Amino acid sequence: MDKKRLKLLERAYEAEVNAAFNHGLHIIQTKAALAEVMVEEGYLAKCQVKVSGVTIEGYELTHLGRMTYCMSCEGEEPSPSDEGQS
Repeated sequence: MDKKRLKLLERAYEAEVNAAFNHGLHIIQTKAALAEVMVEEGYLAKCQVKVSGVTIEGYELTHLGRMTYCMSCEGEEPSPSDEGQS
């Protein structure tokens, strides 16, 4: 998977994590054509969320996208600057 695709998956994963901790939106918004390609490939899904009567459209991870992103990080070792951070 190329870096642009991984970056988009990373943004979507980050949105999910932030939503879980901060009760925010779990979606990303982008005008990148790559997002539509990744919908067709099964990594992202289009979604709509209603907040205070306003419908917000964006993209969310599919199970395939989530697994692909997490498995791409598998071989990475934490850097020394990451030690002690929680």
